[in-house]
Amino acid sequence: MKRPTVSLSASWQFPEPQIFTLAGGMKVWAFDLPGQHIAALEVVLPTSLAAEPRSIEGVATVALHSADEGTVSNPDGRISELLELQGAALHGQASQHSTRLGGDAPAHRLPEVITLLTEVIREPAFAPADIEHHVEMQVAAFDSRVASPGWVAKQALRQVLFGDEAREGRPGAGTPETLQHIGRDDVLAWHAAHWSGGDATLVLAGDFMDVNLASALAPMESWSGTTVASGVTVAEPRAAQLVLVDMPDAVQATIHAGSLTVGRRHPDWAALKLAGHAMCGAFASRLNLELREQQGYTYGVGGGFTARQDDGQFFVGGSFRVEVAADALRRLLAGLELAEPFTTAEIEDAKRYLVGVAPLANETASDIARQAAVLAAVGEHPAFVNEHFAALEIPTASQVSEAFQRHIQRDSVSVAISGPASTLVPALQAAGLDPVVVS
Repeated sequence: MKRPTVSLSASWQFPEPQIFTLAGGMKVWAFDLPGQHIAALEVVLPTSLAAEPRSIEGVATVALHSADEGTVSNPDGRISELLELQGAALHGQASQHSTRLGGDAPAHRLPEVITLLTEVIREPAFAPADIEHHVEMQVAAFDSRVASPGWVAKQALRQVLFGDEAREGRPGAGTPETLQHIGRDDVLAWHAAHWSGGDATLVLAGDFMDVNLASALAPMESWSGTTVASGVTVAEPRAAQLVLVDMPDAVQATIHAGSLTVGRRHPDWAALKLAGHAMCGAFASRLNLELREQQGYTYGVGGGFTARQDDGQFFVGGSFRVEVAADALRRLLAGLELAEPFTTAEIEDAKRYLVGVAPLANETASDIARQAAVLAAVGEHPAFVNEHFAALEIPTASQVSEAFQRHIQRDSVSVAISGPASTLVPALQAAGLDPVVVS
């Protein structure tokens, strides 16, 4: 029997939303997606964690997770029950440059869900017991994270890249030392200053055939105000470092390496995305083939280039057997020197994957809303997605290689390792690497 020929489907396009502004100033991106009967919505607030007072870092996270515990009109968990009765489930995230609160619900129930979501956003009760509960949860979550070698290496790399004085160099959800000082008054003050509708964006995605959006959005029409400025600054480049966080009981060494780079609006961005995929973003990437398939040092490495608000970041990492971690790091750093330029086959494969995976990565209303919310949070337009996919088709292998070498040099890449220092330090020094050991 003749095997069928498999080829990529026709070019996919990110949907174009209807964009308008409500009376209070909130922007709306409405993606009408026929057949998507489970709708998604995301409220994006341009609130930076840099605005948190340092003594109560974590207040943004506590405020977000406490908001749907009860409202002034429906206290003591009643608001959550009402949302559940509408088939709605909320989620949220307080990240470095934005706070997002949204959920999923049957499209035909959007009017009721938007009314309830507006209540959660505008009049959370923030009962003292709820605040105390979520502070305790965040403390417990922190204690769990610091026991994870992966999280420890990731946080150590952030501190190396940004420094302890920068908000991005410290844990996003705060620490036990800062969380313990958070009280109801702090949460109320944060909400009043930073949950403002005038500069928020509401992303809606779903089948709106039976929904009158103008009527459904009426509860949000009067939500206004402007978020208090946070004084966010672009991170300044820091000298590359190699740090080792001593975790004596760790059975593996976790290595995270990276550097700050240009961002999504730089002319080299498409080439860098292709380079990241070819270097460490796929199973058949160079570093994964070297460190997993050829050397057997790890179950896998991953990474690539990610965009931030105003710039970007390159990252590569994985977990390795302790006895081979030093050689693995040596080989990883050598690979970043790109002694052999990327081949046409490597870059064509990266193009096929990054463009071909788009329909699967944006299959549901939730996928579309999530991608759009990321763009709204950094002040981008939804058309950027299609512009980016078109740009990925252009670079040649030589252009990708040149872009990678322009922006990634071995001596500018910082490294953070978590693992047993007693074993790793001598091995790293023998490999010509001199780590700074921290606890």
